Amino acid sequence: MSYTNADGLLVLTNGAAGTPADNGIAEYGKKFLVVDIADATEIGTAAAAPAANDAFIPAGSYITGAHLVVTTAFTSGGSAALNIGLYNAAGAAIDADGIDATIAVADLAANKAVACNGALVGGTATVGTADAYVSWDYDTAAFTAGAAKLVIEYIEV
Repeated sequence: MSYTNADGLLVLTNGAAGTPADNGIAEYGKKFLVVDIADATEIGTAAAAPAANDAFIPAGSYITGAHLVVTTAFTSGGSAALNIGLYNAAGAAIDADGIDATIAVADLAANKAVACNGALVGGTATVGTADAYVSWDYDTAAFTAGAAKLVIEYIEV
């Protein structure tokens, strides 16, 4: 016998079924990849090749959004800029700045987030036919401090 609980919600029992709704939306396959940039001083002028067991975005996936959340302010002796891109398992670029290009050191302040707007984020392209590994490099000058988390939201198809 179904009943209404103290919160005012109908609790169905003994095989009773509610009436299914035919409206609304359903989320299909939305996933997240979170990658740490633990120490910006280790970022090089070229992106690092993926290591064994690194996390990746599966081939054919569509990136719906990406944000870089700065936990420790990035600093530089010059006007450093950060590029974030995707690479295949061999380290060849799928798109070297497909997540975001030339994020200025001034935009990488502590407790701030950067909404990434590279060509592979929320556009018309998927990550392609290879699994996509995230990596980064700098332009102009090296970083002397900084840490961040990169959060990429994607749909695996």
